[in-house]
Amino acid sequence: MTRKMGRALAVTTAVVGLSALAIGPAFAVPVSSYQGDDFARLSYAGLGGHTTDIVEVCDREADGHGVYVKVWKRDGYEEFGDANGSASPCSSRSYRANWITSIQVCETHTGPDACGRREVA
Repeated sequence: MTRKMGRALAVTTAVVGLSALAIGPAFAVPVSSYQGDDFARLSYAGLGGHTTDIVEVCDREADGHGVYVKVWKRDGYEEFGDANGSASPCSSRSYRANWITSIQVCETHTGPDACGRREVA
């Protein structure tokens, strides 16, 4: 291999490698917050790419304690619960893509609620 060809190969390899780093992953990784068996999950949906954030909250314990999710959004904060208790299905809401910044599941108790770890999107 000539010196010129070797240099050209090195430059091409560097450009391709940097391009791959700049592109990054095609899809975001779902995150979940747990409190016992109860959980909240942030996942992503859409054809041809990430077009929707979906937050789901699930009460998996038939213990009489309600479960809700704290949702931090780019423009504020909201909460919603699993409306039917531990019965199926879980409750969910959809948001526009990349709108949710973090989630945290909580179980209602007398006194302070028991909450799982706040998970960042």
